[in-house]
Amino acid sequence: MKKLLLAVFSSLLISSCAIFRIHEFGETPGKPGRYPRFGLKDYLIGQLDEYRAGYDVTFYNMDLDLDPYNKMIGGEVAIHFRALEKLKTIRIDLYRNLHISSLQLSGTEIPFLRNDRAVIASLSDSLNVGRDYILKVKYEGKPISAKNPPWSGGMVWKNDNEGNPWVGVTCETEGASIWFPCKDHISDEPDSVRLRMSVPSGLQVVSNGILESHISKPGKEVFTWSTHYPVNIYNITFYAGKYEHFNDTMITEQGILNLDYYVLPENLEKAKNHFRQVKDVISFYSRSFGPYPWIREGFKLVEGPYEGMEHQTAIGYGSGYSNLRRLGGDHIIVHETAHEWWGNAVSVSDFRDIWLHEGFATYSEMIFAEHKKGYDSSLIYARHWLAGWINNKLPVVGPPDVSYWDSKDNDVYNKGAMVLHTIRNVLNDSTLFFHILQTFYGEHAAASHVTTADFIEVVERKTGKDWDKFFEAYLYNREVPVLNWYPGSYDKVQDPDSNVTKRVSFVVAKWTNVPEGFSMPVKLDCKDGNASLIIEVTTKPVLFYLKDMSSCNQLICNKRLSYYKTVIKKSILEEIEIPFKNH
Repeated sequence: MKKLLLAVFSSLLISSCAIFRIHEFGETPGKPGRYPRFGLKDYLIGQLDEYRAGYDVTFYNMDLDLDPYNKMIGGEVAIHFRALEKLKTIRIDLYRNLHISSLQLSGTEIPFLRNDRAVIASLSDSLNVGRDYILKVKYEGKPISAKNPPWSGGMVWKNDNEGNPWVGVTCETEGASIWFPCKDHISDEPDSVRLRMSVPSGLQVVSNGILESHISKPGKEVFTWSTHYPVNIYNITFYAGKYEHFNDTMITEQGILNLDYYVLPENLEKAKNHFRQVKDVISFYSRSFGPYPWIREGFKLVEGPYEGMEHQTAIGYGSGYSNLRRLGGDHIIVHETAHEWWGNAVSVSDFRDIWLHEGFATYSEMIFAEHKKGYDSSLIYARHWLAGWINNKLPVVGPPDVSYWDSKDNDVYNKGAMVLHTIRNVLNDSTLFFHILQTFYGEHAAASHVTTADFIEVVERKTGKDWDKFFEAYLYNREVPVLNWYPGSYDKVQDPDSNVTKRVSFVVAKWTNVPEGFSMPVKLDCKDGNASLIIEVTTKPVLFYLKDMSSCNQLICNKRLSYYKTVIKKSILEEIEIPFKNH
């Protein structure tokens, strides 16, 4: 019987296949990617050993001199911390090429040894649990220069078009200890930071938070900036250059938000026009996710000597004052501003979960395109800029405790974004989807670090369903889910005497490249918009009759661009009985 059915359906496919249009993308490379061979150095960076886990940094007080002509930095950093354990050995971090001349705990010089970037200090007495201490570090040297900022980080030493020094730093993947001594682990955010930096006369310094003071001294300028919000260690930053400053304000539900812009003088008028879009971006994200998180310290765009970076309240901007037509705005402004919510307020404690920063910020681009250009245009944006640039060589969620993130792999950005879009499509309820995002943000913003498990918990709590197999497929496996299906139709005899027939359309479908027990709905749409059908597809082949869609001239599968591959597979008919006699 099965062979007969195959023959019948093969003849029908010639006519029926023409009415189906499939959005095709999503390939799984035959050869998987490989993680580097992790060694002691990787665990030294990524793991919270007992010497770093036993204390909590509350405040960095930094007093630094920047010499852009000799590419030097140095000064004193006071690390305020609270003891969590009775440590007699404590560790901080600083790249080995930077020299430490003094290390003091509560005014007493203490001995230390260095192992790569680890600085391990021996204490004469154990720390008292719950007590606050100050570790002062004097250092200087030539920090490593960035090879390809911001993706390959370090110091960026440039000159503007007038020959003035123009300096910045990016260190998300390399760590902040590339330029100052700190507890260099993203799980420990200080509650506040003060940066006092001196630079040659004629230059300005811009940093996180608010400007406390500016003092001119012979031959130099001294700027003091402070932030009183928790901040990712890699987001502590500075920019030094000859800047023009202009400002604006906007009304939010929380009150007045100050907007400050620091740009090179030749770009002042251009920036005044181009940065008008910032208000719309912030307003849209505030409606979509929740209130802007740093209302007391405002929002800054700072023209930096690299493309862009989400430094908290002081976003680096360097994309040339241009908009993407499909996006409806400047890509750097749209993406990096989203990080104020996703990455800066909601932050991970291990780079294995970095998709919660980058995937969410990238999906913010897509919904911003929807806001500016409409839903269909946002799908075009996703197809060309997101879905088409996914590697699928490694899982989205990476290995723990090694501080590993290959910034050349786009999957934490683009696949992470497409996973969110797929969740939205599975729910078939945008209101519920954005309620999930708002809940995730509201429960975790600036209060704690998050993991992928925390996001899954919110999704399951708000939907009342088990999503384990979904996230296992999309985040913990590299393979693209494959929808194997076979569309067809046949003539059903209505009246044997008159030989009157009725055309019956159907689909047989199942998922492969997914964990056993995986289930996900697929939506079929008539191109004319008159009808649609949601079918629940599992790892077992199921027959679906398209009772209300037989008149469709064109049936579209995956119109809303969920992330999976579709394959018309005739052999699927061999796995299921098609009961002609009953229809």
